[in-house]
Amino acid sequence: MRDHAAGKAAVLIAASTLLLAGCSGGSGGSKTTPKAAAKDTPGQGGAQVMVELPDLTGKDLAAATATAKQLGFASIGYHDAVGKNRAPVPDKTWKVCDQTPKPGPSSVQDKVDFGAVPSKENCLAQPTVSAQKSTGAPTKASPTGGVTTPPRNEPTRPDPRPTTKNPFPTTIVFYRNCAEARAAGAAPLHVGEPGYSRMLDRDGDGVACDRG
Repeated sequence: MRDHAAGKAAVLIAASTLLLAGCSGGSGGSKTTPKAAAKDTPGQGGAQVMVELPDLTGKDLAAATATAKQLGFASIGYHDAVGKNRAPVPDKTWKVCDQTPKPGPSSVQDKVDFGAVPSKENCLAQPTVSAQKSTGAPTKASPTGGVTTPPRNEPTRPDPRPTTKNPFPTTIVFYRNCAEARAAGAAPLHVGEPGYSRMLDRDGDGVACDRG
């Protein structure tokens, strides 16, 4: 009986030893290393799309906005280019004065911002030339505070009213002889000229004192 009990105990001890060895070996082989968390790498999955943004200054705000959207820009903003805190409306009544980003390669993820003014103004907040035509001469301020424009130089027109002209001067010139006429430097004298007289025109040809 003792031998049977001793043998049974030895079997149990051996079985326990094997069981412990198996558990120890199994736990060591079943260990797993946790995987590293995936990181977003620039250029992978979120690559930037680059496009060529044209120069849109001078365009009406509706056309500029449409161009930016066609290129893929999703974020578009507006501001008053002259700082009057007006809210630009993306239609043809406003025009672009400046843009951000500047013309050139840009990412569609960037925000496009247009500075604009009403179409009737220029980008310096002054009326356009069509609203105030220049006459070629500077304007002057009137005493009442308005602006006066100098009169245009228009060609003079002849007076249609008839004028009567006296062909003879009002001062009467008389020479007693040709010597006086020559001394005065008036000889020879023609008909109608001051100092002419039939008395001095001896040959009656209409020229007096024509001979020495």
